[in-house]
Amino acid sequence: MRLIRNVFLVCSALALLGSGTAYAKPSDFDAAQLRSAQQSVSDIQNQLQNELIGVTQLQQWLDEVVRDRQQAEACVTSQQSAAQSLKAEITALGPLVKGESWQVTSKRYSLERQAAQAAQNLADCRLLLVNSNALYKSLQTRRSKEMATQLMIRGRGTVSLIGAYLSSPPPIKDWVHWPDLQMHLGDLTPLSGALLALLSALGLFAGLFGRKRLYARLRPVDPAKDHARAIALALIVSLNRYRPGLLLTGVWSVFWLVSGQEGGPWPVLAAVSFVLFVYHLALVVIRGVFDPPPPASHHLPFPADLCHSFARTLRWLTFNALIGLILFATPLTDAMNESIILLARSFWGALFVANLLVTLWLFRRLRHRSGLGIVQLGFSAALVAGLIAEWLGYRNLSQFIVGGIVYSLIVLLLTWLVVTLINDLFNSLEEGRHPWEQRLRRRLALREDGFIPGLFWLRLLLNAAVLAVVLFVLLRIWGLSAAGQALLFHYLTHGFTLGKISIVPSRIAIALLVLALLLSIGSWARSALDQRLVHARMERGAREAAVAITGYLAAIAAGLIALSVAGFNFQNLALIAGALSVGIGFGLQNIVNNFVSGLILLFERPIRTGDWVTVGQVEGHVRKISIRSTQIETFDRADVVVPNSDLISGPVTNWMLRDTFGRVRAPIGVAYGTDTQLVKETLLAVAHEHPQIVLGDAAIPDPYVLFMSFGDSSLNFELRAYIRDVSNRLSVLSDLNFAIDAAFRKVGISIPFPQRDIHIIRAPQDAADADADDDVRPMPQSPAAEPPEPATPSGQTPPG
Repeated sequence: MRLIRNVFLVCSALALLGSGTAYAKPSDFDAAQLRSAQQSVSDIQNQLQNELIGVTQLQQWLDEVVRDRQQAEACVTSQQSAAQSLKAEITALGPLVKGESWQVTSKRYSLERQAAQAAQNLADCRLLLVNSNALYKSLQTRRSKEMATQLMIRGRGTVSLIGAYLSSPPPIKDWVHWPDLQMHLGDLTPLSGALLALLSALGLFAGLFGRKRLYARLRPVDPAKDHARAIALALIVSLNRYRPGLLLTGVWSVFWLVSGQEGGPWPVLAAVSFVLFVYHLALVVIRGVFDPPPPASHHLPFPADLCHSFARTLRWLTFNALIGLILFATPLTDAMNESIILLARSFWGALFVANLLVTLWLFRRLRHRSGLGIVQLGFSAALVAGLIAEWLGYRNLSQFIVGGIVYSLIVLLLTWLVVTLINDLFNSLEEGRHPWEQRLRRRLALREDGFIPGLFWLRLLLNAAVLAVVLFVLLRIWGLSAAGQALLFHYLTHGFTLGKISIVPSRIAIALLVLALLLSIGSWARSALDQRLVHARMERGAREAAVAITGYLAAIAAGLIALSVAGFNFQNLALIAGALSVGIGFGLQNIVNNFVSGLILLFERPIRTGDWVTVGQVEGHVRKISIRSTQIETFDRADVVVPNSDLISGPVTNWMLRDTFGRVRAPIGVAYGTDTQLVKETLLAVAHEHPQIVLGDAAIPDPYVLFMSFGDSSLNFELRAYIRDVSNRLSVLSDLNFAIDAAFRKVGISIPFPQRDIHIIRAPQDAADADADDDVRPMPQSPAAEPPEPATPSGQTPPG
């Protein structure tokens, strides 16, 4: 039996090998790597029992534990997926049945072994995840305590140092330990010293040569007309002003970089060279942005005197920072007497904080924002607290507070400059200030007052990206560890879960960028299609419908692609459709009705853009047909938004549906006794002389005159004529009335006005003043009486 069983297992294995089917194998799991991570976590737990552990070592352990935890999370995810896949395959095979084929039995046994191995691997991965999470929390707590302990270490206060110095002042020669200083200066052989002197002379000569000639070539630029060129000119002039010092310190920095440094800190001369080079670059930026020298002009939207004061304060602040970097951030600190360097740091800190407070106050005046008062007050209080901590001896705490605030202010100032430049660039693109921007707008087929499609989204995304980078940098300044950084990036790239919703910020940002780009491309394609169809033999309404539908389809496609990039599950559309159906049943009937009516208007085209329509009491030209409503501009230049459902369900008069031809009717009355044939000939002559009246067209009748009726005071005629553009109907009617009046005057035809006969009845002559009190009243007329005949202009009654 054992022999038969072994043969059976060998055949099963050969069958599995020959099947070529891929399965989720637990053998893909790296057991050695898992054991290494478990051993690393165990070692750190054992070493954590030691009380003498520095913050640096704790930070290294934190980084290592974060890597182990990420490995454990990936392992749990992969083994869970493998276990679920194996379980599904075992379930698909069903329970063991007597008499089943040996292939099925072998397959079931193999899957069960793999499932057991996956379960064991999953348990090991979960154990590693639990241990790494617990160790991470312990390390975070220990690191926070160690950092708090280090920050609260107190040394000798400044007052105590001043008292000790006054009681027994050390000689000046003891302020600096000269052997240490010589050790940190750097090795300069005679050949390298001569080379450095030669390079310095060349750099200084290159900086001084041609400065005045460059000033003569530069021409002023009006910032109101070309803001970008004004900024560029200001930076060029400022760079030319500080060119000697910039080239000299740049030559020194390059010399020390080329000389090389094999481990350890840089020599004092190299560090001073780097610091001086950065200092000159900062002067170039400060002068070029806030206080540009001639021939450049002031280009910021702030008062020039305030910007000048702000630039001067920034230059002093930069100079103080230069002194502080040379004294406290170079190897010179190691060569100086400890009490002297502590005293210098205290007095320098007081001067630097005072200068920084003045800068904050000027910046608030520069921005004209009342909301900055709270921020300014917070920064000022923190700076004063840091200075007090320095003088009391809490120098680590002072360095943490003041250093964090200084770097934060630098980052915020640079952010303000970057955001200002970005917004100015987008405003320039929208307005088309420069030739290349105007060419871009022409390529996109935009009107002068048109907006660039997608520019709002690009502006929003760029500003959001800048703010995200600034937030990350500020977190790094204020102590964000590498572990916290890795965790933050993990949340940004892999997302987090709220209930049953998984949110991935990076995918959402990419989806918004894709949406902005696709909307821009769709708008450009819509404009290009509109321009192409202008030259095609196509009706205007059909062209506009095609362009509108193309725009809607492009927007829908952009939205669907963006949702797909963002990770939206389209199976949820059924739920959304159900919710919309309920909403339509309760309160969205009008919106859906207008939407469907808009589609009917686009496809059926009973009205088109530019048509002269009458809808109820609204009469005017159609300016825009959208998916929900139609915009009609009345003759009073008022825009009336009419829902599309009113245009579909109610009567609409379209004067220009099939063509632009229209009829003009000019009614006119002449006096009794006038030659009616002369009236007819005169009216026809007037009509034939107008250039917009249609003549000689077989499909359109020529102008004609109708004798309408015998009126009370006149003979009523009507001139009827067709014009080519019915939108000019009122102006043509006015022209005809002017011409008819002139023609009638010329041939002597009179236009009558209504006349009435007045009968006076005198009262009896029994009063002395009867002649003065005559009762004058109109004679009453019976309904059967004939109307009085009007008098002719000559005063004679026309013949009956």
